[in-house]
Amino acid sequence: MLISYNWLKKYFDKELPNPKDLAVLLNSHSFEVEGVEEKSNDTIFDIDVLPNRAHDCLCHRGMAKEVSVITGLKMNDIQHTDLEIEPLNDFKVMIEDEKKCRRYVAVVMEGVKVGPSPDWLKQNLESLGQKSINNIVDATNYVMFNIGQPLHAFDKDKLDGNEINIRNAKDDERIVTLDNKEIVFTPENLVIADSKDPLAIAGVKGGKKAEVDQNTVNLVLESANFAPITVRKTARGFSILTDSSKRFENEISPELAGVAMRELVELITEIAGGKAKGKVDVYPRKPNAYKVGFTTADANKILGLNLSDKDVEEILNKFRFDFIQAKPLEKVLELANGLIGKPYKLGASVVYDAPHSFDCSSFTAYLFAQAGVAIPRMAVDQFVFGKEISESDLQAGDLVFSNTGEGKIYFESVEFLSGTKVEKGVDHVGLYLGNGDVVHASRYNSDGVEMGKISDFKQFKNTVGYRRMIESEEKRYVVTIPYQRMDLRIKQDLIEEIGRIYGLENIKTLPLEKIREPKVHKGFYYTNKVKQILIDLGFEEIYNYTFTSEGNVKIEKPLASDKAYLRTNLFDGMKEKLELNLKNAPLLGLDEIKIFEFGKVFPSTEEEKGMLCFGVAGKNKKSVFASVSEAIQKINIDLGIDLKIKENENIVEIDFDTLIEKLPQPESYEDVLKNPNSVESKYKHISPFPFMLRDIAVWVPNTETQESVAGLIKENGGDLLVKTRLFDTYKPEGKDKTSYAFSLVFQSNEKTLTDDEINKIMEKISSEMAKKGWEVR
Repeated sequence: MLISYNWLKKYFDKELPNPKDLAVLLNSHSFEVEGVEEKSNDTIFDIDVLPNRAHDCLCHRGMAKEVSVITGLKMNDIQHTDLEIEPLNDFKVMIEDEKKCRRYVAVVMEGVKVGPSPDWLKQNLESLGQKSINNIVDATNYVMFNIGQPLHAFDKDKLDGNEINIRNAKDDERIVTLDNKEIVFTPENLVIADSKDPLAIAGVKGGKKAEVDQNTVNLVLESANFAPITVRKTARGFSILTDSSKRFENEISPELAGVAMRELVELITEIAGGKAKGKVDVYPRKPNAYKVGFTTADANKILGLNLSDKDVEEILNKFRFDFIQAKPLEKVLELANGLIGKPYKLGASVVYDAPHSFDCSSFTAYLFAQAGVAIPRMAVDQFVFGKEISESDLQAGDLVFSNTGEGKIYFESVEFLSGTKVEKGVDHVGLYLGNGDVVHASRYNSDGVEMGKISDFKQFKNTVGYRRMIESEEKRYVVTIPYQRMDLRIKQDLIEEIGRIYGLENIKTLPLEKIREPKVHKGFYYTNKVKQILIDLGFEEIYNYTFTSEGNVKIEKPLASDKAYLRTNLFDGMKEKLELNLKNAPLLGLDEIKIFEFGKVFPSTEEEKGMLCFGVAGKNKKSVFASVSEAIQKINIDLGIDLKIKENENIVEIDFDTLIEKLPQPESYEDVLKNPNSVESKYKHISPFPFMLRDIAVWVPNTETQESVAGLIKENGGDLLVKTRLFDTYKPEGKDKTSYAFSLVFQSNEKTLTDDEINKIMEKISSEMAKKGWEVR
């Protein structure tokens, strides 16, 4: 969003911080300023307004409000009032679907003079990269960039009939847009039409038919509110992305439409003359202002601060929020008495119908909302949400729930903790007033909302439970949310606002308080303990696929044909990996391959078990069995158990879940979380090409060491010699010479080696040994 510094200054009597400092303030408290550009005598900010603030800050007025809050400078705000003018009797506005068009304000102006815009208006628009069209079109754009409401002007004399229809397009209906593109509609698209043709793509772009030109004298001005999804689908579907569609896609309040119309009419009257004849304002469902409550303790708990009531109120006043501080229970009971006699309406909305009509649960939800306590809308959800109490604990302000046995009975929650079972069923709720009295809304009450004894109402003959919604009588701030701030709906939203204005940099880092000492997780503890035992014995951990080519549990959509089942054991994978790695033992410089795995197995669809499997592979079977026995013995000693293995067994698989159940509960993680083997690990590329082996034994004088012999071999072996390993030393008694035998491993990262290549290297090594007088055996 491009914001003009000079434009912002119009909202303030006092001097603003210079553009550089203002950018720093906005970055610290509000938005990311992506760029600052000097343009003529102005500075233009490129500000990244995220969707949560697009409702109010895709305009200069919204940004000025932010500047006012973070600097403390008083802002000269616009009037948040609708245009006061007589209604039109000879002009109609008809909305086909009120969910797609939430409000439509049309004003007829007569006698305007279309011409160039005044310099100040041109300069403001051009600073944002907008081209001046004429004074009427420029006025609509100016008001949009000023307060965020898209607007449109039609030439009234070009309309067929004295009417505007907001309707779904007809199949194959067409329009030529202002930029001369023909659009073919489908019934999913919303259009603005006269009695005959489409005039505009609703919320996106106007059409040529009623375009304002130099000959225009009479206008129909449009200020409307369209559903975000409707506008988004249409704009994206036709690849027509406009400043108007961007604002509607991110949603703006329908309240803004009336305010913007007043601003537009006043501006056109000033720069183009003419007179507003009257207006039509179709507003099917006017929402109530949201109220959100929180306590100072809530703010301190969430932010980790120690704010006082004074601190909180100072910040709320910076936002110019309307708020009260009240005891919620007293507020609920006070409001309830004032609503007795209000009519009943099934499915009444807390946002749109209250306080004029209610059903049972919208009545209770509304009462608590006005006291700053948010509870679910439906009776069954309120039942699940509240704290369960007994009849003997009932206090004024608690809720009483019943199953009337008539109509729709809910046996599980719908929105709050959806699917939570309610065994006795709930379909009705009332507010307990004390002394056996209840107030509730019911279709069976002659006056809708009535008060009386619980025992006198048939709706409470089958009471199923009691719930408490307010546990603390601590005073709460109840904030009436401005209509533009559609991002503020729960207490956490408001507390976040307090935090960012207080300054996140002022929130100190403190250690977390230890609430309780968590119980040591047996599975985690013993898994890590056994891992450390095996690692200390030279084992390496592996991770095999859980999916295999056969098993008892088949995957509905397998990744591959050889991974169509869940494994039933770890043994098969362990055997495969031992065989594979044994082939690479010379390259790894190992006599034995020692590996282990912890993992889940799935004997059936109803069973899942944690297993441990470890194995050893090598050429010497006795040595292999000794390594397995050593591991079993060490595990037995350290865990105090008695595991057995079969003679010459090289793979052991253990039901670890069952084993853990038999082990004692550990008291701490101290001996499993420390890492005594702080060895620095280095990783290198593994060649995809096969390696070749050669052995060489040589007699050398006793004055030579194995290191000097190995050094000569490495020096002459070249880059292809990747591993040199001593495997035998022989020193005969009474002789002044020693035999050293080395195993050599050759490998290339680029190709498969040949015998000729390796033989030449071996000949070079032998030749260098002969020059020293050493005897190659």
